[in-house]
Amino acid sequence: MVSWLDEWAYRNKLAKLNVTFKLMLTCMLLIWALCGTNVVRCIIIVWLFVWLLYHARLPWRVCVHFFIVMVLIMIGSCVPLLFTVDRTIHFVGENMAEVATICLRALASSFTLFFLAITTPFFRIAHALSKWHVPKAFIELLLLTYRFIFVLEKAAMQLFMTVRIKNGERSWPLASLAIAQLFRQTMRDYEATIIAQETRNASFVFPICADEQLPRKYVIETCVWLVVLLMMEGLYVNVS
Repeated sequence: MVSWLDEWAYRNKLAKLNVTFKLMLTCMLLIWALCGTNVVRCIIIVWLFVWLLYHARLPWRVCVHFFIVMVLIMIGSCVPLLFTVDRTIHFVGENMAEVATICLRALASSFTLFFLAITTPFFRIAHALSKWHVPKAFIELLLLTYRFIFVLEKAAMQLFMTVRIKNGERSWPLASLAIAQLFRQTMRDYEATIIAQETRNASFVFPICADEQLPRKYVIETCVWLVVLLMMEGLYVNVS
């Protein structure tokens, strides 16, 4: 799943788009998703869907699959807020508005970060952050986390293969032993990756990448969407 996501980061039509533009747009939308109204959050999701499908030329199944997974996660996380336990389980309808706000805030924020991750190769993000004079320790932390995700994915696939070899046998001792062994192997692989990088003396040296010229149509379209967001924000505040 993760390697598949990284593959699309290089194959989409926005991969070489000006990374500074995408970073600024993502930060702005992320702040707006966290602090704005629910109507604006819905518009942000629609906006990013349009860009991913029309401009980035991603398959609609990719975006819809991620959206459905995130919706299920948000609903599962917010269900406890709708019930109280006092000898019996009671449904709390007064929390519906708060739960909807939490779900939309989390969904819009996650989709904004998904837009940046699936349309921008990681080395371009790191290169842009270094040009912005972001502390090297922060970029190093991002790089280590990015590498560890792929190591963890490999361990998860090995665990899945172990379960299949055992014909789906449900044995908790076997499962715990397999998880412990795979965790040790994951840490060894991760340590080997760091040692190999240090041996090559290539740590935190990112290739110089030249961004394409920022097409005017993207700037104009972004300004139009921002005007729509401002108008909807003002109308929503006046009505409420």
